[in-house]
Parts: sequence; C-alpha cells; structure tokens
Amino acid sequence: MDEYRIEDHPDLRDAGWARDAVRRAEREARVRRLRTLPRLPRRRFWGGLAIVVAAVALAWAVFASQPGSEPGSGSPAERRPVDLSEPFAGTAAAAWAEGEAGLVAPEPATVGGFTAEQVADAYARVRQAVVAARLDPRVVRDHDLEPFFGLFAPDLAESLRVLFDGRNDGEAALVVTRVDRGARLADVPPRARGEMVAEVGPQGELVVRTDYTFAYAFAPERPEDVRGPLDVVALSRFQVRYAVRDGDPGVAGLWADSSLGTFHSIGCSAAKRGFLAPAFSEPGLPPGLDFDLGSPSSPVDGCPD
Repeated sequence: MDEYRIEDHPDLRDAGWARDAVRRAEREARVRRLRTLPRLPRRRFWGGLAIVVAAVALAWAVFASQPGSEPGSGSPAERRPVDLSEPFAGTAAAAWAEGEAGLVAPEPATVGGFTAEQVADAYARVRQAVVAARLDPRVVRDHDLEPFFGLFAPDLAESLRVLFDGRNDGEAALVVTRVDRGARLADVPPRARGEMVAEVGPQGELVVRTDYTFAYAFAPERPEDVRGPLDVVALSRFQVRYAVRDGDPGVAGLWADSSLGTFHSIGCSAAKRGFLAPAFSEPGLPPGLDFDLGSPSSPVDGCPD
C-alpha cells in the first residue's frame, strides 16, 4: 500500500491556494490574539476587541404615519412645504449647530487617576474620530475610510479593514456613515448635537462615552414629490464608547468598544445595506414624524423586515 503524505495533497501544491491559506491563517491568528484582550460588557460590539459586530439588527426607525393615513397617499393639501435652500427648517435639527460645531467636549477635569490633561487628550482624540466617522466628506460622501482607520490603535485599524471588506456593510453602518451612491447630499453642512463624558472603564482604562445625533439634508431629483422636511432630512443617533489604552505598539491608542445606533426618516433598502439615503428615495414609506431626542434609543420600527 502506498504511503500517503499530507504534503502530497494537490491543494498544497497550488501556489494560489497556499497563499490564500496563509492569509486566512494570519487573519485568524489576529482574531485569536485580539480576543485574549480584556473584554467589556457587550450590547452592540464591533471591531475593536472581537472583530465582530453583534448580529443584532439595527433599529431601523422610519416613524409610522399619522393615524388614518396610508403610505404614499398624502394629497397636496396634506404636504408640508419644504424650502430646499434651508432644508432643515421645520425640523428639530434647524436649531442644532452646523457640522463640527455641534461636537463640543466638556471642560476637562481629573477623572479617577487620570489628569485633566489626559482627559483633554482623550476628548480631542474621540472628537476627531466622531468627526471622521460622521462628518468628514471623504468618508461620508466618498467612502474613503483611511482618514478614519488612521485614528485608531494599529490592531483595531487592521481589524476594521476586515469589517469593511464588503461582506459586512450592514454592520459597518454602526462604525461610519456612508451616503448611498444613488443619493446626493444637499449643499449644506449636516447638523449635529449631543455630548461626550469621560469616566474610568471596567479595566481601569480612560473611557469616553459619546451620544450624538446627526441630521443630513439631501437634494431630491423631483422636488415636487417631496411630502415634507423629513422626506429630505435623514437622522441618525449613535451611542459609542471609546477607550484610550496602553500596551504594546499594536494595542496602544484609541479603541472603540461598542456602538448602538438608531435611524430616522431614511431609505430602508439603502440602510439595510449599510448606507444612508433619505426617505424620498422610497416613496412607498410613510412620511416621517420629527425626531425626539427624549424618545427611547430603539423607537418603533417603520422599515419592513
């Protein structure tokens, strides 16, 4: 009987197969290494410590129409006029600050054993990450993710590239906002409001919790079909926990440990693919009601399953 040796397997003689196998092994090794780091409580967990976004659907939240109305049936008399030169008028976002002006860090102070200077540095890093994820046109409009990846610890940045390999776009929406290729932003800055706060994390690290809501105005191809301001203004709210860690060169730096997101007055089809589009991109959806910051983080689901 001829002796069989594993190295004689035809796959192992295929240079392409072997190269891919090595790459898979290297990626799996990175996953195992990251999973040995201290793990924080999970609600929505992405990239940072496990390279996995929790397999829980985002809260797609196009609010239901008023009682008695049918989706897409609003008559001209029921429509609310929209000034496309001031698309936020008539919405809560009209009073919010424009763009980065809406991301104001509190006055830094000592937190646990961390000095005010360390807290100020953490606030600056986190603010830069939020700007990149939600406001930087290179990321939001052009889908160039390098300005975002470069802000994080090397191990996390490498893990995020795996998340954005095109197979996890729905989960990746928790990490950055990317406008759908079929939608066009209006020529006005997004609006933003919210807060960040520093605290000591469960492993003794410096943590910054953020809770920001963003409003994006879109330019409709057929203005006559717009039913009201919430047809052209899409809103998203993200509660993200960041941490500043020390350690070896791969671990040291900024991490994002968890992210919870809700969306309002959006195009559901684009959202389920991980991209942002306005409600007018799907005329069959009910007209949106204005966004209430005091509402629960997971409001009524208005998107079909």
